[in-house]
Amino acid sequence: MFTSLLKHTVFATGAAVTGILILGLVSCSERPEPVITVPANSVQALLDALGDNTPVKILGSGDGKGPQIVITPDLSARVLGASINGLPDENLMWVDETVMNGTFWQKKPYFWNAGGLRSWIAPEDLFFVDADKNPDSWFVPESLDPAVFRAVSQSSMDALYEAEIELPTNTGKTYSITLERRIALLTNPPQEIGTLTTGVEYMGIEKTHTLTNRSDEVIGKDLPYVCLWSLLQINPSGTILVPLKEGADSKTAYREYFNPLGDRLVVTNNIISIKIDGKYRSKIGIRPEAAGKGLAFLRDDGNNKGILFVKLFPVDPDGIYVDKPWGKDSDYGDAIELYNDSGDMGGFAELECHGPARKLAKGETQSHSMKLHIFRGSLSELKKIGSVLLDADLTKATCF
Repeated sequence: MFTSLLKHTVFATGAAVTGILILGLVSCSERPEPVITVPANSVQALLDALGDNTPVKILGSGDGKGPQIVITPDLSARVLGASINGLPDENLMWVDETVMNGTFWQKKPYFWNAGGLRSWIAPEDLFFVDADKNPDSWFVPESLDPAVFRAVSQSSMDALYEAEIELPTNTGKTYSITLERRIALLTNPPQEIGTLTTGVEYMGIEKTHTLTNRSDEVIGKDLPYVCLWSLLQINPSGTILVPLKEGADSKTAYREYFNPLGDRLVVTNNIISIKIDGKYRSKIGIRPEAAGKGLAFLRDDGNNKGILFVKLFPVDPDGIYVDKPWGKDSDYGDAIELYNDSGDMGGFAELECHGPARKLAKGETQSHSMKLHIFRGSLSELKKIGSVLLDADLTKATCF
């Protein structure tokens, strides 16, 4: 179990004065350790909150400096923490407040919505709602999240986990699958970026998830097709940017799932911009033939400073994708999905992508990989970096 690298104590004013008086009466060898304040939104604060409640794996340098990743194997092997500059630095993942205040651990099975970067299985209207596709029946299958994953291999820079899952459907069928998650820490920016300018910092995550069919029933024949689904929960506020493939018709490239977005969504220079604030429930899906190289989230922290998330992944324009609005007929599934919460589930946003489905006989697998690149620096530099990685001019996109 992880032992905190930063021992810290918070004193009230009176207690601090008492401590000073005591110092005059004790030897140097008995002098209390210096007070170190741990920021409430840091990776170190997350580790303190996790404590002995659940196993933790940290990827990064053993001294807690530089880029760090926190993985929780018993919570579906999700990445629950990530920082650019050590454990005291900001946790770039959204984490539910119940995890931080301790109430998350009071009831088992644990709630699914811990936060971070996770894997699900689509379609949603097969596994997450009842047979009538009633939105009010929405739930998360306990066998999927939070599932307990076992470690297959682990090092300081990457880790591989797997779990055997019995995933029931609303049709009475059950999928017998093995789900693997390989997570790696990236410390060097993509080569196409070159040397980072002064003041720009970087960390990244590479994730590959793999699904293996353990049943005698063939997925895609005896059972409906399924897709691997990668979901990243982030802290608002900011702008999600989705460059469309050249030649794609923006009017048919996406569809809305829940509340209408209105002026919260703008298309400029073939780049979809979505306002993210965690205060209005909305979701859109991007059809595979319209998808570009990936998507981005730009957070404006003021004074021309901010954070840029760039999520890159392959999309097969001719592939089989299965996720769609619940209970509605559709001749295609979405490859990219973007969600803004209303605050009812914690006020987060999600950057989601799907891998194409495959027909799977017993023992056969399908995989999907993504890279998440995170930069901190000036907004002008971040837009340049995002433009290179997404092959689209983000400087001409609308930002909220």
